[in-house]
Amino acid sequence: MEYLLVTAHERRATLEISDPDISFQAGFGFYLGVAVTGIAAAVGTAAGAATATLLGILPSVVTCVAILGHILAKRAYGLPERIGRSRWRRLACYLPAVALTALVAAPAVVAVDLSARFQLVVGVFALLTAVSAYGLDRMSRNRYVAALTPEESAANWEYHPAGISPGECIFVAIMGLVVVFGLISAAAGNGQGLIWAFYGILIFLTSHRGPGSWNELDPGDRWNPPELRAHEAGLVHKRPFARKFIPWNAITDVRLTDDELVLERRWFGRFTSRWLDVRCDREAIEPDAESLRDALDRVRRPETNQLRDGRAADGGASVPERSTATETTADPDAAAELETPE
Repeated sequence: MEYLLVTAHERRATLEISDPDISFQAGFGFYLGVAVTGIAAAVGTAAGAATATLLGILPSVVTCVAILGHILAKRAYGLPERIGRSRWRRLACYLPAVALTALVAAPAVVAVDLSARFQLVVGVFALLTAVSAYGLDRMSRNRYVAALTPEESAANWEYHPAGISPGECIFVAIMGLVVVFGLISAAAGNGQGLIWAFYGILIFLTSHRGPGSWNELDPGDRWNPPELRAHEAGLVHKRPFARKFIPWNAITDVRLTDDELVLERRWFGRFTSRWLDVRCDREAIEPDAESLRDALDRVRRPETNQLRDGRAADGGASVPERSTATETTADPDAAAELETPE
């Protein structure tokens, strides 16, 4: 097992790298196979290849390239961690899908004549490539976070956001657009617009009021809720199929209010806003809210071993020992940001 020391701002975190697992190998092979086959389909369709010819060649291309990608991923030591720790590398996974989508949309921008058959074939592969790129992105990010936090967590608790989350704000905006679209359509003489407007208002009201609404906490009403875990390197937001990592250098303060446990957060080392903070409903973590706050202080400030009120950090949740592994590899990309936003 190799240990790679990664620097983030003034704090150092240990990244534990291992051989790519079989799931990642299969996912990388499938992604590569779909991307290459999509490009081949675009070239073949533009060249006027018959449908029978494409149906005979493309499945073989997918299979061969997927096997080759599987072999390459197996031999590429640390590949998922290297992809997952850099936002730009994860975004690069989507470049083939973007290129194929650009080919489909080209007639709307430039004067080029593309057949409907070409747009259909390339559009299907653009969608498949985007889905496989999303899967590769998520697998890489999850494995990077797991490699960065191999030790047991110092504290963990179910995450029940306090107030309205950014996702719910997006939901409100979408429903608002549905209502506006419906009213505009109705004003233009389309009676179905009123149905869309009524639908948007109904969905908003049923989501905003009643049992399980945004403003009412019912921990038992959520199936498999997300979890927050405090590690030596930072905070992990764990969901069933996704993990997000926030380094402690991005957390400026941890405090308790009457209703919330607030982890004040800053993005890119400079942007702060209450909308960026991690806000947990205090009712969901009572009666251990203060103990949890103290545990977070201990893992955030191990060099002082002091809590915010000056007491020694003994007792409560245990903090894992710092790794004493020797640095064996230096990576020029080590200064890449550690936070992996969703």
